[in-house]
Amino acid sequence: MSKRYRIVQTGCGGMGQAWLKMLAESPLVEIVGLVDIRQEAAEATAEKFGLSKAIAGTSLKKAIEAHKPEIVIDVTIPAAHKDVTLTALAAGCHVLGEKPLADSMANARKMVAAAKKAGRVYMVSQNYRWAKEVRAIRKAIADGLIGDVTTFNIDFYIGAHFGGFRDEMAHPLLLDMSIHHFDMMRCVTGADPLAVTCHEFNPKGSWYKGDVSAVAIFEMSGGLVFNYRGSWCAEGCNTSWNGDWRIIGTKGSIRFDKSTPPTAEVPQAGSTGFVRPLDTLALPLEESTAGQLGSLKRFIEAIESGTPPETSCEDNIQSLAMVFGAVNSAKAGKRLSIAVKPSKSAGKKPAASKPKPKAKRAKSRR
Repeated sequence: MSKRYRIVQTGCGGMGQAWLKMLAESPLVEIVGLVDIRQEAAEATAEKFGLSKAIAGTSLKKAIEAHKPEIVIDVTIPAAHKDVTLTALAAGCHVLGEKPLADSMANARKMVAAAKKAGRVYMVSQNYRWAKEVRAIRKAIADGLIGDVTTFNIDFYIGAHFGGFRDEMAHPLLLDMSIHHFDMMRCVTGADPLAVTCHEFNPKGSWYKGDVSAVAIFEMSGGLVFNYRGSWCAEGCNTSWNGDWRIIGTKGSIRFDKSTPPTAEVPQAGSTGFVRPLDTLALPLEESTAGQLGSLKRFIEAIESGTPPETSCEDNIQSLAMVFGAVNSAKAGKRLSIAVKPSKSAGKKPAASKPKPKAKRAKSRR
């Protein structure tokens, strides 16, 4: 990184506080302004993090005019993302925003067009992508360890008692959480959505107002089928926040859940028989800067290199399309096409970033 970037952050709520904890300690940026719809919240946050030089206010436009930041960090609610992003881009700022990209596909398209017109980087912080386990699976698939991926299953079950706005949302699981799972699936496979069939429901005993459970089948580019089952009101037997994964390829399968690191199983070379004997391979894990810091570092790398980041708005709109495709399919009660211009990586294996150690042969079993 060649310089320290001046930033203004919009949104000083719970997630905004999490971002500021990281940003205040980062040598990559200087926080010059805080913006929130509540003046008292902006001022209290500035005091909490010792940002005496950062002007706190309620107007992003005024903050940009006063401080001339290179970057705006958007940690507002989804309904505010469009206005924040368009204001920042129009002022010549790069934008790093929280997921989801937008509160509708129409607004998302406007934001993508604005970023292209402004010639600025607009990246969505899909921070789950940066976990070392996800990167290891991405590398294994790119290297052809299990051949061409044909089927991808994720099960996600957590009894999450948030309280607050999520309890009142119409589609809390799909709109607020599933975007992570959909995006991670796209991250490791390089596939884009073509169609979806989804059933959304609110089970007996739920403490949510809206439908908080869903079952969906996505038809993806390259012939891949993605099966998703999830709930935020499942008490007991919780999965991890990543969910439990089974990835099936033409040459083997990969499993990933909260209890074990990701592993692959492939038939032993030259084996025959009704059920072929398998080799179990541990996927090598390398350190990866994860979380919000991982997003920030990759965002700044994209600004300095001129290379679009993995989760640029132009690519991330595909993950968002899966969310709204699922919601609309559930409402309509039928299979729906997901009409989004394919991303450049559609149907391709994700490129490996650099050579890494081969998968460790852990054991053989019959």
